[in-house]
Amino acid sequence: MLKKILIDFEKIKDPYSGLGQFCLHLKNYFDKSELNLEYFRPGKFLKLAKKFPFILPKCDVFHAVHQDSPFLPWSSKTKYILTVHDLNALYESSQFGSGEFYKRTLQKRIDRARVVTFISQFTASEVQKNFKIDMNKTQVIYNGISLGNKAEKPLFVPNGKFIFSVGTVLPKKNFHVLIDFLKLLPDYKIVVAGTTFHSYAKDMQKRILEEGLSDRFFLVGTIDEAHKIWYYQNAEAFIFPSLLEGFGLPVAEAMSMGLPLFISDKTSLPEIGGEDAYYFNNFEAESMKDVFVSGMKNFTPEKKNRLINRSKMFDWKKAADAYMNIYKSL
Repeated sequence: MLKKILIDFEKIKDPYSGLGQFCLHLKNYFDKSELNLEYFRPGKFLKLAKKFPFILPKCDVFHAVHQDSPFLPWSSKTKYILTVHDLNALYESSQFGSGEFYKRTLQKRIDRARVVTFISQFTASEVQKNFKIDMNKTQVIYNGISLGNKAEKPLFVPNGKFIFSVGTVLPKKNFHVLIDFLKLLPDYKIVVAGTTFHSYAKDMQKRILEEGLSDRFFLVGTIDEAHKIWYYQNAEAFIFPSLLEGFGLPVAEAMSMGLPLFISDKTSLPEIGGEDAYYFNNFEAESMKDVFVSGMKNFTPEKKNRLINRSKMFDWKKAADAYMNIYKSL
């Protein structure tokens, strides 16, 4: 009898979130597997399931696909796999708690796990620094890139040359540093796509108006995949000054399009960007401008090809196969 493998796909309910995308792309490949895979999606029973996380269906292997999953197998015989995406909650306010309480909770999950996987070497090193963990039971499995082939011109198209970025407009994304940066580059515009619900985005919009940049700096909100591809295809460069990342999917996406990459040297981004990206080691506008101008001047077709080739290491089929190999091994 095939062992029953249960996977926590509760986050698939929000397919446009990072974790929703993670679940969705793995599911696309898991659906083709001959393994006995079942997906845990509590739906309307979510509140009950969170209150009583041991009500999981009986299974031989359970995979919690993110570190904040509250669900645990009820039987000690069930082999538990935990995937850790980042430790951002240690550095910012989180609905899951922070500081010592968060560490104690996550430590219990790590202790319970037979295998712990990470989406980057950086996240693995952060966990090793902050938690007690046997690294022999760990594995790094990179996320994939899932850009389609269809580009569609969005309703908003800037006139002239523009630099593109994408991500939820939150303080950790550090997008506000691009305002003073843009003031030093009169020949360019900036387009940032991503949800703008946070007060940080409202503060940015106010400052953009105050600086007289409303015709050059655009927060365009959430966009669909085809519009995002169009922006990637038509931008002069991609910029990403983020302070906290466990992986950095937009960087990998822009890389696959062969764009010049101008990114923060913080957290996981150098690991994802590699040697052919250009890095900001501080966020002073003058310094950022120097990095950008120099990088654009020195970007070559050879660099573009190397970036495109590097992006092939970020593949959802490879990721799904790696997870399924773990399931088979337990």
